[in-house]
Amino acid sequence: MQALTRKQALVILPGLTANRDKLLYMERFFAENTTYAVYIPRIPKRRGLKMGTKWLATYFRREVQAERYDAIDVLAYISGGYILRNMAVSQPLQRLQHVIYVRSPIQERTLAQIRARYGYLSLLLMSGKLALDVVALDPGSLDYPVTTAGQGLIIETGISNLALSIGIDRSQIPATEWDPATLLPDADDVIHVPESHDDMYTSPYVLKQALHFFDHDRFQQPSVNSIGGDP
Repeated sequence: MQALTRKQALVILPGLTANRDKLLYMERFFAENTTYAVYIPRIPKRRGLKMGTKWLATYFRREVQAERYDAIDVLAYISGGYILRNMAVSQPLQRLQHVIYVRSPIQERTLAQIRARYGYLSLLLMSGKLALDVVALDPGSLDYPVTTAGQGLIIETGISNLALSIGIDRSQIPATEWDPATLLPDADDVIHVPESHDDMYTSPYVLKQALHFFDHDRFQQPSVNSIGGDP
C-alpha cells in the first residue's frame, strides 16, 4: 500500500466513456492501495466544456476543499484533463502536487470521425455536448495548471471497440498526434501503455503506474512483456 506521511487527496477526472462500474472499480482500487482521500466527480458531460468547468470549480471548492490537504494529486482522462486545464485559467488550483494526463490519439480521432461521418446530432446523443466541445477544441489554446512536483503523460496505444466499429486504426493517426511534445509539452515523464480506452479505468497496470508517478515523480520502467512501446 502506498504510504503517505502527509494528508493528501487524489482527484480522478473521468473521460466521456467512464461508466458506473469503471468508476466503482477505481474507487475500490485506490481505497485498497493508498491512504488518499479519493474524489471522483461525476462531471455532467451533457452540459459542455464551459458549464463542466464551472461545475468542477464548484466541486473543488465545496467538496475537495484544498485547504484541508497538504497536497493534491490529479489523474485526468482526456476530457477531464481539458476541463481541468480550462478551469485553471481562471481559478488556479491550490496545493496541486502532480497531474497525470491520459491521452489517446486513437480515441480522440474516433470522436472526430463520428462527428464527420454521422453528424453533430449523433455525437451529441452518444456522448453529450462535452464530446462536441472536445472535438472542436484546439488543445494548444489551453494552459496547464502549475504543479509543485510534476506532470506525467500516459498514452494509450490500443484500439477501443468504438474505434474498431468505425474502422479507425493506427495507420490513420499522423505521427504528430503521437508526439508527447504535442500531447503534453514539458512532461516530466511519459509512458505508452498497450491498453485501449476500454480498459484504461480498470487496468491494474495503468493504475499502478499512476501511483508510482505520484510516489516517485516518474513512471516505473516497464518490462518488455508489459508494455506495447511507441506506436
